Amino acid sequence: MSNVECLGSLRAGRIAVVVAASAMLLLAGCSSDKSGSAPQGKVAESAAPSSADPAAETAAPNALCELLTPADLSMIAGEASEPKALAVGGLPACHWETPAGGRVQVIGTSAEKWATQLPAAIEQVKKSGLLDDPETARKLEAARDLIASGKEIAPDRACELFSTLLEVQGLPAGSSRTVNLIPTRENPKAINGQTCSGGRFTSVQLVAPNLSGSDDEASKISSVLTKAHERNRG
Repeated sequence: MSNVECLGSLRAGRIAVVVAASAMLLLAGCSSDKSGSAPQGKVAESAAPSSADPAAETAAPNALCELLTPADLSMIAGEASEPKALAVGGLPACHWETPAGGRVQVIGTSAEKWATQLPAAIEQVKKSGLLDDPETARKLEAARDLIASGKEIAPDRACELFSTLLEVQGLPAGSSRTVNLIPTRENPKAINGQTCSGGRFTSVQLVAPNLSGSDDEASKISSVLTKAHERNRG
């Protein structure tokens, strides 16, 4: 999907769902009653920002930190510290601190590695009550059981499952990316964007104390996500 994420009104009363460990796939229904639009797609809301495991930090940044350029960091956060490579929810990540006490985080990994987060995510979607299509439920449960058995899912199949989870949340069939306001548009603490295509998963997240939840902020995250994903895909 080539779009960012919020055309038209945000629908009130939908259930927020975190669909992967450590909020790696932050998909949610919107609980805002405000309208909003962003140039390319739909801004959703979610439950909590992802958090890095400090114990998983490495001694020096690796190539993953090159998914975001100084220009990208300046666009979404202004000044930023030197990068630190780490792991988030078992997935490789890199983050930067900001002078205001925020942080930028990027995750880039293979889709099959991302898919290892799916069993818990699928259980959350089932419990949310949003999964009301029997055929979709069957596909997700089959994928959950396959991963739980220790078998890998092919990269393209993993991205298809990512798209299915987006569709369950109300995005159009075939969607491959989303941008989320966390926890709400009215009181945002973070903006998170994710995409899966070409057998690769990429996530870009900004946590900052002074976010407004504006379409401009979401559009910047979406733009940086696009560039980071292109680099992630090589």
